[in-house]
Amino acid sequence: MGRHKILIFIICITLCTILPNVSVEAAKEAKEPEVLVIYTTRDGKMNEEQRYLDLLIGHFTSNIRFISSDDVEKSDLSSATHLFYFGQYSTQLPAKFNTLFDEYEGTIVAIGYNSEKIGNQFSFIDPKHEVTIDQISMKSSDKTLDITKMYIVEIKAYEGSEILINGRMKEGGVDYPVMVEGNGNYYYAFDTVDSSRATLFAEALHDVFKIEHEEISPGYIRLEDVHPLVNPKPLQEIASMLKEKDIPYMVAVIPIYTNQITGKRSTFADSPELLKVLKQIQKDGGSIVLHGYTHQFRASETGEGFEFWDVENNSPIYFPEDQEYTLKEEKDFSSKEDYLNYINDLKAYEREYTETKINQGIDELAKYGLYPLAFEAPHYTMSQYGYEILSEYFSTYVGQVQLSDKDWEIMDTSPYITSPSFLHGMKLLPETMGYIQPGVEQAVQKMMDNAGRIRLTRDGILSAFYHPYLGAEGFKELLDELDKLPNVSWIDLKEMDVWVKGKNVSIHTVNGQIIKDFNRLKIVYSSMEAPLFYLGQFVRFAAWVMVVIGGAAVCVFIVFTFRLIKRNNQIEG
Repeated sequence: MGRHKILIFIICITLCTILPNVSVEAAKEAKEPEVLVIYTTRDGKMNEEQRYLDLLIGHFTSNIRFISSDDVEKSDLSSATHLFYFGQYSTQLPAKFNTLFDEYEGTIVAIGYNSEKIGNQFSFIDPKHEVTIDQISMKSSDKTLDITKMYIVEIKAYEGSEILINGRMKEGGVDYPVMVEGNGNYYYAFDTVDSSRATLFAEALHDVFKIEHEEISPGYIRLEDVHPLVNPKPLQEIASMLKEKDIPYMVAVIPIYTNQITGKRSTFADSPELLKVLKQIQKDGGSIVLHGYTHQFRASETGEGFEFWDVENNSPIYFPEDQEYTLKEEKDFSSKEDYLNYINDLKAYEREYTETKINQGIDELAKYGLYPLAFEAPHYTMSQYGYEILSEYFSTYVGQVQLSDKDWEIMDTSPYITSPSFLHGMKLLPETMGYIQPGVEQAVQKMMDNAGRIRLTRDGILSAFYHPYLGAEGFKELLDELDKLPNVSWIDLKEMDVWVKGKNVSIHTVNGQIIKDFNRLKIVYSSMEAPLFYLGQFVRFAAWVMVVIGGAAVCVFIVFTFRLIKRNNQIEG
């Protein structure tokens, strides 16, 4: 008996020693990757290239930091599990780079130039000159992507390394390494990253992070630019098609339509039939996406104009729409402090404007019983600071994203769902397939071609939008093609963990249900359109009740009269 007690004691001690270590190791494995991106640009500032890399990395982790090669210190590397170096041009790096990575034990990914100047981690390659390619392919599969003619860094890959992606000129036939792995580190030979050529790189990042994602394509269909003057008939017909196929979808709604000539505002109080269709859509499987408040700025038409970007000045919205201005530069000020005060004043106006529009949009939909679950900026245009403001109100963003504050046309999309650092916690459900453009030949086929490119990534998102005014027949053609895409899991925003936190309205989802909390009295009576609309509905309902009661009374009177006549006839007989 004594021996048994001793044995049990030894086993307990052993378990107490082992289990904590097992728990620690499991916790390490479960920890979200922490990524540090060191970049070298000509002005030392982030640009659209780094932000696109942010989109790709954000698929695997939301813990991402960016720092210039001029400013990085060894202490910045201490907590990083993965380190990316992005050299956009060939240059001498600070002397600290000779030993910066000597004690780093995580995974390093080098992109573009200067890989030979960041220690000995990339001795498995030898950068030489530049070569031109117009096709890239995964070496381990038949995944191939045609691209526009592009320079890459020509490298020699030494024995012991593994080539993951090759590049070539289709007519030349010579293969050049594009992505190479060696000693657990990776090199990518492009000095730019964007959606036109980074799809295979996006796929290879699954190996970099060693995260297995299911080979299934999430997808969504978005019905675009639904405002109070939209014809409800084709929208209802399209909604019926989607309901019949049991496909969840999104509707991008603009709460206010403004006539660009007269300035007259139309609300859903002016379109009771359309509102009825939208509320049924929300009930049947569609999810509402707030697509701005008026989708216009200055004298532009709702649905055509911008709202969160001053396209005439190609800048964020810093001044009222009726005020002409010229943006000043730092050289126009006598001190840096004065310049920073000027910038802060501009950003203060942008915040006030943006918050007002967001809250007005949420309130306007809520007063009619429509509850947005995500946001889409008109024409996908919004500044980097705008995204930061928006992240305080929405958890989920839909569409493409603007990557530069210098030019609104510098925008792009991710091949998969992502949470990049520049969206400040928002989850991006990117749009990847495009839409049917009126008058464009083979528009549907072009969308399917885009889908084929996205499917090169194992969990690429297949997402498209359609304008209901084009009619139900055109949508049926698109839907028939979408039906042919294999392994698509259609996204239902109600089934995701989404939230909206407006000033007056709070919305979130639980198990497919929309949970909302707001002061109905304050929201509905913020303007007179909604009270008059509900009053009209009540009057119409009361009138129908009176008609029914009156009709019933007439019927009773007729029946009573006939029975009385019949009885009198019997008495007389």
